[in-house]
Amino acid sequence: MERWIIIISLIFALITMCEGTICGIINGLVPKSDVLVHCKSKEDDLGVHLIHYNATYEFEFKPNIWGTTQFYCSFTWPSRIEWFDIYKHQRDELLYCLWMVKPDGPCRYNRVLKSFADCYKWNNKI
Repeated sequence: MERWIIIISLIFALITMCEGTICGIINGLVPKSDVLVHCKSKEDDLGVHLIHYNATYEFEFKPNIWGTTQFYCSFTWPSRIEWFDIYKHQRDELLYCLWMVKPDGPCRYNRVLKSFADCYKWNNKI
């Protein structure tokens, strides 16, 4: 029985590795302003991207099999620099996660409520 559990777990891990996850970030800053976004993980640096008001930046990646994948992004707009862990496997184990950046922090789209209801504070300053 234990052998079957291991085999099924390995098959699930391989299937999960083949599926990519997409993260989307919408600029919802008010007053309307552009935002520079720089996202990276331990392994990947996605570079700096300019997101105009109400526009979206998306990136795709494959979460690791250990469940430790994490992407953090810095957000720079006039007179502000903030950062946030935009994807944490333990919190965001989804194939598509969509965020709206607001002055008080990012809000994740809630599929049940059909709105950006799951809001978080910016990470603490270093």
